[in-house]
Parts: sequence; C-alpha cells; structure tokens
Amino acid sequence: MAPNFIDQVIRSAEQAGLILMRYRKEGFTVNSKEGMEFVTEADFSSEQFLKKALTELLPGSSFIGEESWDGLYPEPPYWVVDPLDGTNNYAMGIPFFCISIALVDNEGVCLGCIHDPVHSETFTAMRGGGAYLNGNPIKVSTAEKLRDAVVSTGFPYTRTPEDLTFDVEVLTEFLGLVRGLRRVGSAALDLAYTAAGRYGGFWEENLKPWDMAAGALLVKEAGGVVTGFRNQNWELKSGGVQCSAPGIWNEFCAVIKKAPLPKQERLKTKPLKT
Repeated sequence: MAPNFIDQVIRSAEQAGLILMRYRKEGFTVNSKEGMEFVTEADFSSEQFLKKALTELLPGSSFIGEESWDGLYPEPPYWVVDPLDGTNNYAMGIPFFCISIALVDNEGVCLGCIHDPVHSETFTAMRGGGAYLNGNPIKVSTAEKLRDAVVSTGFPYTRTPEDLTFDVEVLTEFLGLVRGLRRVGSAALDLAYTAAGRYGGFWEENLKPWDMAAGALLVKEAGGVVTGFRNQNWELKSGGVQCSAPGIWNEFCAVIKKAPLPKQERLKTKPLKT
C-alpha cells in the first residue's frame, strides 16, 4: 500500500459523508427493509460512490456493501462497507450515523475507517498501527469496574412483540451493574466510541459484517478485547460481538455468561427426545 493509502480512504469516507449530508439537507425517499429497518436514497448513493472509489484505489479488490451484497465472500483483498450505518436515525433526523469502511486481506481485517459527518469525527486503524481519532491516538477506557463504565448495546430490527430476537436477560443484568447504558442505533459508532474510551464496552447479538468489521479492528488497536457474542472468536462471519476495555473484561463477560440463552437459542440446543 502507498504511504498515504489511509489518507485516501479517509477522503473517500469524507466524500461519502458529504453525499449523506446533502441528501439530509435536500430531502430523500425512504423505504422499508426487513422488520423495522429503513433504507434511503442516500444509502444507495453513498454505496455506489464508495464502491467505485475504493475499488479504484486498490485495483483488483472486491466489494461487499450492505445494499448490494449477494451473500458470498470474495477472495481477498476486499472491502466491507456500510454506506450509512444508523439509517433509522438518519431518516428520523437523529444526528447519530456514520460511514464504515474496512479492508480485508488474507489475514483478516487490516484497515478500518469510521466517519461521522455530523460531528466531523473520523476514527481510523491499521492492523498493528494503533487507533486514531482525527489523527490523534486513542485508547480504550481505563475503568476497572463495571460500575465505573458506561456500556452500549443495540436491538435487532427483526423483533416482534412475540419474539424480540435478542437476549433481554443480558440487558437486564447490565442495567443493575453499570454507571450507564446506551442504545443509540449505530453499531459502528458504538464500537468506535468503545475504542475512544467513551464507552467501557459494547455488545450486540444480531449484526452483519459491515456493522462490525471496521469497529472491531479499532477496538483491538486501541487496546480493547474483542470476541464474538458469548465469547466465541470474532470473525467477519460472527453473528454478533462483545468487546470492552481490558480492566472490565472478566466482569463484562461474566454478566453475559450469567444470563440464560434466549428462548430461540435454548430451543436450538435442547436435546432431541429418543
């Protein structure tokens, strides 16, 4: 990679941010996706721009984008992109959304960039090179106890009154232990905020690769611990993530482990009668 490669990725993210901000000012159409999730014109325009810009930046690379992925993983190198993470916020005028860009090579995620165009914050990391916010180094929280930390989570858009499709018990356990708990609607920014030490930790069960890829690298490079949900090894194909500052990791994991599996998971693991 060229020495200024990360700077070129940042510029692409910033240009995508300008697309989002222009639509935000001028107006856009909104449609429904699965469950309670929205998709807008801005999602598609941002993704189209990023696909062209990033694959031209790294000739021979492939592209996975939220709005166009066919479900297959290409051979590396490839980009994993959420052109607008926090679309429901965006559609409702809530100023908490971002662009998330990750690059995957033969060893995994090697570059991450999360750009928040509302607050002019860009979080970046390259594998083995540390994590940064607007060019300044960042580290995870120094908290040693959950009671000293604010943690964050998210809820799936596929929930219904009959099946919330996530582990409410974990949420309940944390509520009684932490200084504060946030649900703000962008997993990528939740991970970036954990990397920057704003949150002590973050967990969410039902996520896609573009929700996690850049942010997981950011947390690792900022000194945090990252696994899949309920402590499996994290990878792009993981269905969720849990991460925290190292000082609260054992306590953080103990809370998640203590909570029983949600109903749908218990049914999957229930032994068959013979």
